[in-house]
Amino acid sequence: MAMTIHSRLPVLLLLLTALFLPACDIAPSDTEQAGLRPIYMAKEQASQISAGPARPLRNTGKIYAKDSLIFVNELYQGIHVINNRNPSQPKTLAFIRIPGNVDLAIKGTILYADNYRDLISLDISDLTNIRVVNRVTDALPQGTQNYPNEFGVYFECVDLAKGVVVGWEKATLKNPKCRR
Repeated sequence: MAMTIHSRLPVLLLLLTALFLPACDIAPSDTEQAGLRPIYMAKEQASQISAGPARPLRNTGKIYAKDSLIFVNELYQGIHVINNRNPSQPKTLAFIRIPGNVDLAIKGTILYADNYRDLISLDISDLTNIRVVNRVTDALPQGTQNYPNEFGVYFECVDLAKGVVVGWEKATLKNPKCRR
């Protein structure tokens, strides 16, 4: 007797659900694994945004071009501002420190960025005086910081009692309980 699509539907749904859930599993006991450890910061400290001098690019993420400027995300750290008027000699102008930042967008002279779970708006009309003009608290889901961006790695499970996760660092983990 042939199965109809309706009789196969529960099995298909179960398989699809298993494929798309983030996986957390347990490594064999008494083992050390290379993995990632969360970097914590007090929420009050993570909310402090500041602009400062340029610094080297290390662990870059998204890039946004606006007029002759390029804005480059430094994963979980903030945003580099680069003058690209002469593309053969770009010049890094400043670094905007935004703990937990991974995304950005710009409309007019307002730069929108994530700051942990908050969405902030920065006035970038004067690059020597970048300032926060608005903050929407808890606008973003908690889950974005609970897992590292990488897949196929063990990581130390997040403990929100230690603060907010503003980044991940490579570490040797003893008996890690989480994997993605």
